[in-house]
Amino acid sequence: MFNIPIRVKNLIRKYDTSSPYELAKYLNITIYEYDLPPELRGFCVRVLRRKMIFLSQSMTEIEKTIVLCHELGHIRLHSEYGYHFSANTIYFVKSRCEAEANLYAAYLLSYRHDIDSGLIHRIISEKHPDPKTVHTMLNDIMRCEFN
Repeated sequence: MFNIPIRVKNLIRKYDTSSPYELAKYLNITIYEYDLPPELRGFCVRVLRRKMIFLSQSMTEIEKTIVLCHELGHIRLHSEYGYHFSANTIYFVKSRCEAEANLYAAYLLSYRHDIDSGLIHRIISEKHPDPKTVHTMLNDIMRCEFN
């Protein structure tokens, strides 16, 4: 397993930002917003060495930020695959890659000041957080933040 906290910290230190939009720009990742199916929040692909993240345009800005952090996790940790972030809060993919991308998102979000730090710190304070709990908490933040 990757040392996700160190990877996130080094990325933020290198580019002097925790903004996923700025990080994507520095990493030459193009972000597109489309009218995606309701069950799909976002996905990432790599086509001819170009990395792209697609986000559902129907999401709020905080939802887009969280999904973007998740997709950045996939690109930084699992560059050989394409992934998607499902909208259904009860849907949980039991896979190592999804768990790592969720944890990456949680660590990247922990550097932000506009997201409930209590929920994020509950995730990252555990040595090996339960992947389903991380998934649920990220979805809770998307539903509750700014509502």
